[in-house]
Parts: sequence; structure tokens; C-alpha cells
Amino acid sequence: MPAEFDIYVRRNTWVYALDPRVKLAFVVVATVIAFLWPNAGVAAAVGVVCLAFFWLAQVPAVRIVRFLRGLVPFLVMVWLLTVLFAGGPGRVWLRLGPLPITASGLTQGTLLVARLLALGLIFFLWLSTTDQAAMVRGFVALRMPYEWGLTLALALRYVPIFAGLFGQVREAQQARGLDLEQRQFWQRLRAYRPVLIAMIISALRSGERLGWALEARALGAQGVRRTVWRPLRLRRADFIALTLLTGVLIAAILLRVL
Repeated sequence: MPAEFDIYVRRNTWVYALDPRVKLAFVVVATVIAFLWPNAGVAAAVGVVCLAFFWLAQVPAVRIVRFLRGLVPFLVMVWLLTVLFAGGPGRVWLRLGPLPITASGLTQGTLLVARLLALGLIFFLWLSTTDQAAMVRGFVALRMPYEWGLTLALALRYVPIFAGLFGQVREAQQARGLDLEQRQFWQRLRAYRPVLIAMIISALRSGERLGWALEARALGAQGVRRTVWRPLRLRRADFIALTLLTGVLIAAILLRVL
């Protein structure tokens, strides 16, 4: 499995040692704060806090940069579409045919991009510091259906597997003389057709084997009480973190209302 596609990286820090329910509470509180105020500065502050937690958790900087690099094209597209089509009141700064670019459109585009960036950093921090198995245990401890957490964990688990498989199939096809470096876009898209066919077949086979494994473990059986080998227990640090998150959330709501 290629390491660059694996989101979770284990580090011996206190952020990783927190209970998965506490990390999920941080996701909820940070998301509420980012969307509570119609202000790009607040969303940017949430993003800065997430970057500080990345540093405290000792998440490799190259992973953060790779994540942001993949997010930039999407954010640029969202900003351009919002600025061009949001309109709104205010002075028209520029007119591109029938599309006026106003101050309100620029403000809305900047706010939306800041919120999306903060939201991406929040969830990337959660996925980078929480093991998939611990994530499932956290959902179960919160009285959520076991299938919900298992589905999310399996999806996160198979992303790096299929990414590595795609690279292997592409290299194997290139070794057989397949030219994937076509100049035109549609030619390159047609050249990748054998790779995509092999990927679909491998995905169907993996899904079939996964179904057999889950069926052998009696997943979905009626009247079966599922046990846990290592039940989650909140420690002192978890209670302190939950108290701080609750205080921050209450203060944010009161400030917004008042």
C-alpha cells in the first residue's frame, strides 16, 4: 500500500491519544464555529487552529501540503463561479459581458472558500489522527449503528488500496507498450480505458471477497449482541478536552446571539 495515499499516520502524541469521541466533538464544534459567523476571518481562524493541531500532532508537513495542493483547484473554481454568478448589491468593479463582478460577489466567494478550506482542514485533521478501528468504536460507543462506522472505515481503508492498485495497473500497461502520454485530452482519456477496465474488474473482485468476509463474521445477523474487546473509556485528558470544547461552543453561540 503506498504510504502517500494512506491518510492515517500514527504518532506518539497526546492528540492521537485522545478518545475518538472527543475528536468527533472537535469536528462538530469547529464546523459550527466556522459556519456560525458570516465572516471569512472566523473561518480562517478555525483553519489556523487546525494547522496548530497538525503541528502538535506531528503530522508530516508533506501530507498537509499535498492535501492543500489537491484542494486548491476546487477552491479556485468555487471562488470564480461564486464571483461571476453570485451578483448581489454593491458597486460593479468589472463587467464580463452580462456578468457583473460586484463587491458582494467577491465577499461571498471569499467567505465560501474560507469555509470550505476550514471544513477540509477539520476533517483532514480528524482522519489523520484517528485510526479507522477507533473511529468505528467511537460510533458504536455513541449508540450509532455499527454499520455506519464500519462503512466509513472500509471506505477510508480501500482508498489507498485502490490508489496503489491503479498505479500498479498503469505501470503494467505501460510496460506492455500502452502509451498514456497522449497530447490531446480525449486521446489521453481513451488511452486510460484499459486501465479503468482492469480497475473495475479488480474492484468487483475485492467487493465480492469483502462480502464473503463480512458474511463469515455474521455481519447483519439478527439477535446477535456484538461485543468489544477494548471498550472505550474517557480519561482525565478527554474530560478536560470535552469541557474546553463545550465552553468554546457555548461562548461562540452566546457571542453570536448577543
